[in-house]
Amino acid sequence: MGDLDGNEAPSQENGSPPREDGSPSPGEASRRNEASSWEDLGTAVKVALVGALASAVVGLLLAPWTSLFRGLPVQAQLWLPLGVLMVAACLMSGPVLRRLGPRYKPQLRLGLWALGGAGLSLLVWVVFPVVTAEERCPVPAELRLVTAPETVAALTARAQRYVRENLRDGCPLVRMTVAPAPPPVHLEDAFSNDWEWNEDRRDQPYARLYDLQPDAWVATTRAEPDELRRNGHKTIGPPELQVGRDQLVLAMTERRRDELGRHMDDPAAYSLSQVWDVLTDKMDMSVARPFPETSVAALIGTGDVFERALRVAPNREAESGLVSAGLGADTVPSLLCSFGRLADEVPPPTSGGATRGGTGAISDPKVVLLVPGHSVDDYNAGRVAGCPGETGDGIDLVAVRHQELSTLDYRYVKVMWQGQRSAAREAIVDHFGAWLSRNPLFPGIQVSSEFPVGGESLGELRTRLLDELRPRLDLRVIVDTSGSADRPVRVQAAEALRAQSRMLGPRDHLQVFGLHSLTPDGEARVTELTGRNQLGGRTELDRLGTVATTIEHTPFDQWDAPVSASLRKLGDGEEAVAAPVVVLTDGRLFDNEGPAAAEVLAGALQEAGAVSGLYVVVFGQDRCGVTELRAAKPYRCATAGTSAEEAITRAIITVRGWR
Repeated sequence: MGDLDGNEAPSQENGSPPREDGSPSPGEASRRNEASSWEDLGTAVKVALVGALASAVVGLLLAPWTSLFRGLPVQAQLWLPLGVLMVAACLMSGPVLRRLGPRYKPQLRLGLWALGGAGLSLLVWVVFPVVTAEERCPVPAELRLVTAPETVAALTARAQRYVRENLRDGCPLVRMTVAPAPPPVHLEDAFSNDWEWNEDRRDQPYARLYDLQPDAWVATTRAEPDELRRNGHKTIGPPELQVGRDQLVLAMTERRRDELGRHMDDPAAYSLSQVWDVLTDKMDMSVARPFPETSVAALIGTGDVFERALRVAPNREAESGLVSAGLGADTVPSLLCSFGRLADEVPPPTSGGATRGGTGAISDPKVVLLVPGHSVDDYNAGRVAGCPGETGDGIDLVAVRHQELSTLDYRYVKVMWQGQRSAAREAIVDHFGAWLSRNPLFPGIQVSSEFPVGGESLGELRTRLLDELRPRLDLRVIVDTSGSADRPVRVQAAEALRAQSRMLGPRDHLQVFGLHSLTPDGEARVTELTGRNQLGGRTELDRLGTVATTIEHTPFDQWDAPVSASLRKLGDGEEAVAAPVVVLTDGRLFDNEGPAAAEVLAGALQEAGAVSGLYVVVFGQDRCGVTELRAAKPYRCATAGTSAEEAITRAIITVRGWR
């Protein structure tokens, strides 16, 4: 019987009558919930499949970008999609969505199912090829490149781009490594001896590679490989490709450039000698560049200075200003690092010359740098390798170009080592060289000069300049041989001296002494560890190796002795010529000088007739016991920091002006 409206009464199933309020019975509710759950699950699966299908379609649309994506590092490939999903999840759990959740719960549930299906599809599409890449990718060929230290960053960027552009099925065909080439004074030796550095160590022959044995070399100028070919080196390949052009520039801060503009509107309209006179005389600026024996760019720049700026024969006075402000350097990067440190130390100007960032903590020193044009861009962009801090983060450099400064003509040189010839490897070397000639280094650099290294060969230029700029250096090194100096000094000092063959030339003399005391607070004893060696000829490396080995074999088992006493004892002998002294110590020698250490040391330095200046390098701690002396003779104390080799190099550069 139906109700008054003609509707049938609810049916009774399994003898379960409906409730009086019209709600279903428990059994009926359970069956309805079960049916609803299956229906929701089916819908969710359908939506997830749709999401996966949509993801696959998107993947097909993005197929052209797949190779670029898989060219990224593995970590980036793995984390990029996961990061996208995490960002999406964060957005879904935002405050707005949390407020809308109760109202749109079914829609959000379906959306999450769709997102989960798409994410799973994306992860399978991206992660599976990455995980299996090691198995499916063959081992790439290796190409090793060397170039001047200031060109390493640019060549590395080009090499990385070449690798990205030459993938096959997402796999790299070649792995490329870029390293600094040996300094110019070592190049001929390296190419003559299969890139091996031969020396004596602990009375035994010892050979090691000059870092990286190259398949190709990017030379700063064509004169470098030409000179090696003339000397009969068969490892240098056929005529090379030009892969870049640059020009030497005068780099200074914007404030100094504006000051120069007040003297001459357009410096390029004047001769280089006139520009030089304004910078050095009217503006009282120092012009710094790396030492010519250690950098081809600096060698060419030194020739420009004396041929076109000063128009006089090279002279020691013009070189002495390079180290007066702490800017003596052996490479372009180290010169830029030194300038960055100096800019941090110079007090800010009292007016004008605001620095970038507005802190007023960084100023612009009165220094001009003679460097390649691209190095200015590297400094401003913070791409200078080896600097302890970021360059260009406080003050930028501006490049002043002049048509009388030389052009740098970068050349790609194939190197063919005997017994290592491979047609496949040579094909890669040739292919990269051709690619690099089409995608040259420094494409945005302006070149306003047509002065290559010409007329006389690079070797003749080097010989002429060094003969007149580098008189013989008589250097005395005192090594702290006390027990406390054993660990910090012995090995570090020996290795650092071993690496100084580019700074200690063939005509230089080196003498090494040990300093210690037999008892606490006893008399200082100065013992000769090596005689007065001339570091000349073909055996230069062997001699430095012998000096280093002698230090390594010296017992470090006595007590500290004061430095002041050692200076007086150096004057007791027959030494008639005053020479600079470099002391290598752990710093405890200063403790033996007493409470008035600075006064005692200054007096001893002034009285020592055989000492023209004192440079102390402290190993193992970050402070000098005596930082300044009131003496007529020069004195400097520096810590070795993280690089003992660099510390000794800076010491030798500095004391060259103390003869």
